[in-house]
Amino acid sequence: MESGAERRLLAEAEAALPAVLRDIRPGLLTGVSAVEQDGRRFFELGTTAGDRIELRLDTAALPHPLLARTFTNTTTDRYVVQLADTLRPELAGQVLSREVGELLAVRDRSTVGARVPLDSLLTPGATLPAHPELSDADRGRAEEFNYLAARMNDADLGAAERLDARHRFSELVDESGLRPRSPATDASHAIELYAADIRQDVVRPLLRAGAREAMAELARPVERLDTADARAVVEARAARASEGTAPVVPPGFTMPGLRPDGSPVPRAELDRAAAEAAERRTSLSGRTLEELRARQAALPEGRHPQYELMIGGGAALAARSPDMLLVDARGRWHVDPIEAIVQSADQVRHLRQSGMGDPYQFADPRQRVPLPALQLWEDTAAVRGPLVDGRAELRVGAEGRLLAEISPADGSDPVTVEVKGSPLIATGIPPEIVPGADRRVPTVPEATEHLADGLAALGTPEAAAARDRLLSLPEGQDRAAASLAVLADAGVSDSLAASGDPRAAGAMETLRATAAWEEARAAAPGRVLMGDEVGDGDYDPSVAKDWVIAGVGGAAIANAEIILRARPDSRVFMVGKDAPFVLHNDAQYTALRAKHDAEYGGDGRLVTFSGRHLGAVGTVTAPDGRVRLTALDSSGRSLGVEGDAYVACLGRVSRLPHAVDSVESWARSAGGEVRGELRFDKDRQYLGYRLEFEARGQRHACDVTGAASRMLPTHVFGREDMARLAVLNDRTTPPESGNVAAGFMATALQGSHLARHTAAEREQRQGPPMTNGPAGPAGAAAPGDARRAASAAAARSRSAPRTTPGQNRPTAPGPAVPPPHLRDRPGPEPGRGRGPGA
Repeated sequence: MESGAERRLLAEAEAALPAVLRDIRPGLLTGVSAVEQDGRRFFELGTTAGDRIELRLDTAALPHPLLARTFTNTTTDRYVVQLADTLRPELAGQVLSREVGELLAVRDRSTVGARVPLDSLLTPGATLPAHPELSDADRGRAEEFNYLAARMNDADLGAAERLDARHRFSELVDESGLRPRSPATDASHAIELYAADIRQDVVRPLLRAGAREAMAELARPVERLDTADARAVVEARAARASEGTAPVVPPGFTMPGLRPDGSPVPRAELDRAAAEAAERRTSLSGRTLEELRARQAALPEGRHPQYELMIGGGAALAARSPDMLLVDARGRWHVDPIEAIVQSADQVRHLRQSGMGDPYQFADPRQRVPLPALQLWEDTAAVRGPLVDGRAELRVGAEGRLLAEISPADGSDPVTVEVKGSPLIATGIPPEIVPGADRRVPTVPEATEHLADGLAALGTPEAAAARDRLLSLPEGQDRAAASLAVLADAGVSDSLAASGDPRAAGAMETLRATAAWEEARAAAPGRVLMGDEVGDGDYDPSVAKDWVIAGVGGAAIANAEIILRARPDSRVFMVGKDAPFVLHNDAQYTALRAKHDAEYGGDGRLVTFSGRHLGAVGTVTAPDGRVRLTALDSSGRSLGVEGDAYVACLGRVSRLPHAVDSVESWARSAGGEVRGELRFDKDRQYLGYRLEFEARGQRHACDVTGAASRMLPTHVFGREDMARLAVLNDRTTPPESGNVAAGFMATALQGSHLARHTAAEREQRQGPPMTNGPAGPAGAAAPGDARRAASAAAARSRSAPRTTPGQNRPTAPGPAVPPPHLRDRPGPEPGRGRGPGA
């Protein structure tokens, strides 16, 4: 829900947008109009080429020191600019000019497939990249200069407003490294002046006449400014120095994607680099197991080696501390038969900020990022500390200690460790729901538990006997059918239905749907599958030619792509409601339908049946006696869609991670409590949720992050938390971006925020860490992080920039060194440097 302050900020931004477009790109944009459609409010921008660009403005809680964040979807030409909800409304136009300038720069570059400069040139100091060029963020900064210069010269504004624009322009010069900060008497002044001159040369061609004139007047050492301008600069610097503090960051690592010699892995070597990273990971897993067993052998009986623990990995490895023992099954992107994620490099460009990897290293702007890149990134991050490839389950030992039972993937004997502190769990998205199951009571254990309560409430001898039999049934296959038989034999089904409890009716639906699912799997082995089985490659594409996919969402279209690629003569029939809006924005959906859906001009191998409400799976017998599978509605009637195989992709069960099942049972069986709490950092970034299990005077806690934290278990969290998280998820990944909150980019960014938060907590307890290496959020250090953070407080009150972090370079940039004959000169006249535009 937007606050009044957020509505005022958005109103100011919307009012400023026409002027922003006029001042920054008059030769490109022909008009702007507001559109209300399907509950969304956005703007259509016309271009001289006849294109229609869609731009939506929003507000969000953004991580310090960001003033805004822009999602760029060059696949669909849809863009979202999120303004920090703490931004002063009068700064909306200035910040918007930078963000719109940046998104147009991304769009221009993507149109021609140009290389993506990663390092920002417009940063303070004497350091220059080896090859000075403007990043997308720098180009947005240039448009910010154009916007401010236009306001400086706008006769319709009052004198105070024009003067304010002048001071902001001058402060932006300071923040962009376009004037030296050191005093003229300092030894570093000349070299900073030379670096500023180089930056001016590079940015000048993007400036309009008014901005070039203002730059010539204001981009000079403070000692050479007039009294009023100099005073404004000195005051702005003092404000930044007194208000800003550097962020606490954990010890950093080089961003994955480099050869042993530090040079970037070329695209042609990606497969080999991923294979080598996998070998290093497997080797380290073996060595870690040897160490664990050696430590165990040295301990007395009943004790186990102690470790901080992380269970699960993936993109959440951005949160992993090297001190943690990592236990990860190496699933998802390591086993998925798909060739690339469903987003393009442009759609996940913010991934670089997490330190997990650079999508542009292995994909062009509009190309989907290949899976070997993710495997390389994950395996590189995994070997930063001790790890075991395998699975782990938590339990409470006899003495009340929290233990982890580790089952190694190599098939060797299990290992037990004692958990120090709160383990971090990042085991990914929860399991899928059975077709026809009630979402309020989606699993057999939940259904039987609720029905047992309903039987107890009936208070009859028959109901009590049925309850006892129901609870005594063994877990596993056929429990749903056995439960239905118990209720039918006792004759209490009608009494339960008459109780008026909608959850009792839902529990019965879940039992019937699960029984039908298990019956169909038994009748057609290998041909009745959950979507995750296809997505994990745990299926045989040769068993069927015609495939029914229940669902039309992201998992369904991904599985359709896998099946269609695996068998050239296969056909896929997707059936369900309507594809979510986000699906129309990723880089996979429309392209796949254009290739295979006749409705989109494809070859007809993919057929989509929308607007259908699905129930349980059904079976029919073909004339040749073979069992075929059919989609049924909620009443059990056939929807007229059948095939040789059936794949269920109907969403997920909101449940706790499987790794904590035993701990939950320990707490509940002892009459204890299980509590959950959403976790945020000081910038209000969602880090995941914390679970507390308390029983018998003992308490254990676990932290859940990553995709697993994006669906809250309904028996632990209430509606208010769920509603809050739903809003956060939408703002974390706007649907126009083609991303989802449980996706790779969002998970990696969440992990980097968690790493920073954990480091800050550790520093509060222990003091700052001693490190000689770079600092960054479990990945590459973002150039200029400390500088940007030091001016962040002033940024939110005035106009300090937001610079996109870049990738670590194999050869680190160094101070700008002028030629010998220029080293002793006072420096060029501001605005009259050498090179392009001179």
